[in-house]
Amino acid sequence: MRKIIFIFLISIFLNCSSDIQKNFISLFVITEELEIGDNRVVLTALDENGNTLTNDLRFFLRKLDRNETIEIKNKSISSWPPNRNVFITKINFDEVGYWEFIVRNGKDEAKATVNVKQDSKILNVGDFIEPLNTPSIGEYNISEITTDINPNKDFYKHSIAEALTEKKPIFITFATPGLCVTGTCSPQLEELKKISNDYNDLIIIHIEIWKNFKEVMDKGDLSIGKLNDSVEKFGIKTEPWTFLINTEGKIKNRYQGFVESKELKTDLESIIEY
Repeated sequence: MRKIIFIFLISIFLNCSSDIQKNFISLFVITEELEIGDNRVVLTALDENGNTLTNDLRFFLRKLDRNETIEIKNKSISSWPPNRNVFITKINFDEVGYWEFIVRNGKDEAKATVNVKQDSKILNVGDFIEPLNTPSIGEYNISEITTDINPNKDFYKHSIAEALTEKKPIFITFATPGLCVTGTCSPQLEELKKISNDYNDLIIIHIEIWKNFKEVMDKGDLSIGKLNDSVEKFGIKTEPWTFLINTEGKIKNRYQGFVESKELKTDLESIIEY
């Protein structure tokens, strides 16, 4: 059985941020699932002390078998918990294979290589989601379907199947705050709570990774975890993941790892019809 554990390679380094530029030694592409077409990509650069860097950085991209190098100018800085800075950009990959990201600060340079696939096994932008009968408080006590210590009951009112019938925008987040290795699952839910009362026609659904999370927590053994059916249907391999679904049941955006409420609101506003 697969373990759904999202362990960033950088998690042991990203304990603080730095506004004072130092020589950096590493570039990380946090987004693991990349495919042909438009992709939301998260990048971070570290100095020699493991601090995340933001100032005076220039990012570039090239296909490894091409000579052309393209500068990435359309990017934004996002704050990740507990105190990290990352860069968010949108990349349209036109060819499968290995691509190289490059970050420069004066004479200093770091590189990271990624593999772009033809198709991701994870549901992506443009895919329609199935009307899945996911756990909700219509069938379960809330303590049976979430590890959130301060749950918003509205996040558990609807199954995916029920939500699709209402023809409203939907955020679906897959996270297990009580068992989250990276420490971003609870913060992700808090970001969704920030916007939950701002829109009357928005449905937010939180789904745990493990259907038997109580047993996993009691025994402290992730290997005995049984995946919720919807986790397998979406093809998720890491956590957390969040998906924005339009009124027709089509995925409009997907977000691997943490995503700030301001980005979620911007993307939501782009699909809302007033």
